[in-house]
Amino acid sequence: MMTSAKIGRRATFLGLSAAASVTGPMAAMRRGAAAEPLRLVTNWYAQAELGGFYSAQAGGLYEKQGLAVTLQSGGPQINAMQLLIAGACDMIIGQSEAVLMAVQRGIPLVTIGACYPKCMTGLTAHPDVTDLSGLKDHEILISTEGRSTYWPWLRKTYGFRDSQAGVYTYNTQPFIHNPNLAFQSFVSSEPWALEQAKIPFHYFLFSDFGYPTYTNTLVVSRKTFTERRDVLARFLSASADGWLTYLYGDAGPGDVAIRRDNPGVTTEHLAWSREKLRSIHAMGKKGDRLFSMSDEQWAKIQDMVVASGAVAASANWKDAWSLELSDALTQVVPA
Repeated sequence: MMTSAKIGRRATFLGLSAAASVTGPMAAMRRGAAAEPLRLVTNWYAQAELGGFYSAQAGGLYEKQGLAVTLQSGGPQINAMQLLIAGACDMIIGQSEAVLMAVQRGIPLVTIGACYPKCMTGLTAHPDVTDLSGLKDHEILISTEGRSTYWPWLRKTYGFRDSQAGVYTYNTQPFIHNPNLAFQSFVSSEPWALEQAKIPFHYFLFSDFGYPTYTNTLVVSRKTFTERRDVLARFLSASADGWLTYLYGDAGPGDVAIRRDNPGVTTEHLAWSREKLRSIHAMGKKGDRLFSMSDEQWAKIQDMVVASGAVAASANWKDAWSLELSDALTQVVPA
C-alpha cells in the first residue's frame, strides 16, 4: 500500500449458488426475516485485490442473498485475527499458514475458502539479482506477518539469516536508494509504483519457487462455522459473483466503492491491478471453481509449516479448513 494516502496494496511510492443451503435467501425474505448481518475485516485498505467483495456490495449481491455485509478495512495497525478471536467481527481475510499455526495452538478457526489458490506475495529486488538465491547476502525488508509465515520457509530453503530481515514500513524509498536492498511485495501492488516511476527491478513470486500457500483466505471461528453455515454459504456465493463481475465484467461500481473507502488509490492503478490479476491467473485457470481449496494443498502447507519449524505437528491440524461450503459453489473462472 502506499503510506497515509493508502494507494494500492502495500506501499506508497515517493514518499451458492452455494447450493447446499437448507434455507435459501429468498425463502427467508418471503418469511419477512431481517437481513443477516455479517462483518468482514479485510487484511488491507480497499484495493483491487479485494475488489470482488466491494463489487458484490456495490451491486447489491449481498442484499439479494438476504445479507447485510459490512466491509471493514484492515491495515498495518489492525490485528484482524485478534478481532475475530474476540468476537469483534464475523470473518477475516487471513493467511492459510497463520491459521494452521493458530489452530495447532488451540485457537478454534476454520478457513472456508481462498480468493487466490496460490501465494501472491514475493520479493522485489534490483535488476542484478536474477534468482531468490541471489538475495542471501542482501537486506530484506519484511512485515511482522511475514516473519511468521514465509520467512521461516526462506530461511530453510535459501539459507537466509534473521540478521538480513529488516522492517518493511510500506515505503519503497529505501529500495530506491540502497542497491543491496530487497523488500516484500504483493504482485499487483508495489510493482505498479516502481513501473510508474520507471525504476528497474526484478520480481520473484514465491509461488513460482514452490511456496504452496493460499492467499486471502476467508476465516471464521469454529462457532460461526457451526451455527451460521447457511449465512456463510450465501456470502460465498454472492462474493464469487462479485469477483466475476469485478475481474471479468463491469468493474465500475466496485471501483467507486473502493475509492470511496480509499480515495488515495487511482482508477489507473485499479485497472492495472485487475489486468495483472487476470494475466497471472490469480483466481485459478479457466474452469476452476472460485474460492476452491483442496486437502492435498493444505497438506503441503502443513508440511511446509512444520518443516520450517514454525509449529510442531499436532493431531488437530485438519481442523484449520473445511471444503464443505467452497465445494458447493458453481461459479468458475471464465476463459
